[in-house]
Amino acid sequence: MKGAGRIVGNDFKLKTRGRAILSEEDYRIVISIPAGATIVLVGGNIDEGPLVKIRHRGRVLRMLAEDLRGSGALLRKSARFVDQ
Repeated sequence: MKGAGRIVGNDFKLKTRGRAILSEEDYRIVISIPAGATIVLVGGNIDEGPLVKIRHRGRVLRMLAEDLRGSGALLRKSARFVDQ
């Protein structure tokens, strides 16, 4: 999946259950994301950074890039590029 993380807007389908962090004000909540869920990469680079921003069910969350690399299957590539 090398290079897939450089494009914001890529859709991924989780092969296994995942976890993400919801940050609201001063609180952080761990959210469980079910296997088979579709998520959208909205920030970061799964090939380089420790955390990426994703969108799931209308909420922007943070997820470990390693988790997305390991359990995310690329569904659709976006045409929106980020800084390289």
